[in-house]
Amino acid sequence: MRPPFISVVMNCFNGEAFLREAVQSVLNQNFDDWELIFWDNQSTDSSAEIISSFEDSRIKYFFAEKHSELGVARNNAFQKTSGQWVAFLDTDDIWVPTKLDEQVRIIKHSSSKLGLIYSRCEF
Repeated sequence: MRPPFISVVMNCFNGEAFLREAVQSVLNQNFDDWELIFWDNQSTDSSAEIISSFEDSRIKYFFAEKHSELGVARNNAFQKTSGQWVAFLDTDDIWVPTKLDEQVRIIKHSSSKLGLIYSRCEF
């Protein structure tokens, strides 16, 4: 099985408030060659139950051995990725359904070497 094109990294510490909407925004992408690396930084709320309610093999759950600062937790989650590109999504953010598709189109049609792609946000 080949690795996904995009690895989405979501770090979580007690992120239940908006977690369902954040994960659903990944599932709603019109680009589907992704994996979601969900790094649970020892949450004590219902984050684990929420993420396990999604039945999609592209979602990969990891529970941290110990709680750590966000930068360390992101690096730990990054170590679990297998995609060619990595995208970060916080548990209190959502993506529009075309986000990954639009960014992948830029990657695939770029004549230069890209290292980072970012987009605007809407409040």
